[in-house]
Amino acid sequence: MAAAPARAEQNHAPSDALFGQVLANVTAAQSLDIIAEIDHSRLAADVGEEMPPSRVLIFSDPALDAALMVVDPRIGLDLPLRILAYETSPGGESKLLFSDAAYLEHRYGATFPQELRDRYKAGIDTALAGIAPGDATALAAEGLDGDGLITLDSPHGFDETLRRLREVVSAQDDTVWFGEVDFDERARAAGVAIEPAQLLLYGGPGPGGRAMANAPSLGLDAFCQKVLVLQDKEGKVRVIMNDLLALAERHEVGKSLPLRVINRRIQKTFADALEN
Repeated sequence: MAAAPARAEQNHAPSDALFGQVLANVTAAQSLDIIAEIDHSRLAADVGEEMPPSRVLIFSDPALDAALMVVDPRIGLDLPLRILAYETSPGGESKLLFSDAAYLEHRYGATFPQELRDRYKAGIDTALAGIAPGDATALAAEGLDGDGLITLDSPHGFDETLRRLREVVSAQDDTVWFGEVDFDERARAAGVAIEPAQLLLYGGPGPGGRAMANAPSLGLDAFCQKVLVLQDKEGKVRVIMNDLLALAERHEVGKSLPLRVINRRIQKTFADALEN
C-alpha cells in the first residue's frame, strides 16, 4: 500500500530540487522576504485529487512592490514576485516558470523606467542563482485575452469590504487561507506612500487540483486564487481578481470544465458578498 505515495514522492523529486534551490536563494537574500509556499500537487493529493508536481514560492521586495503600484495599483494582483517549479508534462521535464516585467507592462498598459525593470529582474535573478539557464523560463508576455481582470465596485469602505471578503472565503469548507499582503503598510516601511491596498491569497485544493490536472503551469498565477482590494484618493473601493479563463489563454491550456466552474464561483461569491 505504500508504493503509490513512494512513487508520487519520486515524481516530485526533480521539481522539489529546483524549488529547494529557489527557496534557499530567497531565504538568504536580505532584500527579499517569503510570503507563502504553496505545494499545489501535495495539497490536492491530501484531498484525493491527482495532478502533476506544481509548487510555487511567493516572495517580496517591498520597495519594488510599492514602486510598481505607484505606476498602477492594479499591478498588486500580480505581486509579490512568484516562481513556480512544475512538471511540464506527465513524467516529463521539471522546470521553473516566472513572469517578467515585460508581462506587467503588457497586461497593465504601462511603461516602467529602466531602473524599475532592472530591480524586478534583480529579484528574479537572485531567486534563480545557481539554476541552469535552460531550467527557468519567463512565461510569454503576450497571449492574454484582454487584460484578464475582473473588477467589482464595492459600496462599502475599505475595512468593511475586507471583512466581507474574508468572511465569505472562510465560510467555504473546501478553502484554505495562504496569506495576506498589506501593500500600503509594507510600502510605508519602505518609505513610499500608496493608497490602501491589500491582497488576499486563498484556494481550494480539491477544485484547484482538478483544474490543474492537465495544466500545472496555472499554479504560477491562476492558483492560488488572489483578490486585490484597492481604495483610491476619493475613497472609492474596488475589488480586482483574475479571469481564470483569460489566464488559461496566456498559458495555452484548455478552458476545462473545473476551471470554468471555479471562475463562475469566485465571481458570484464576491459579488454576492459585496451586495448582501
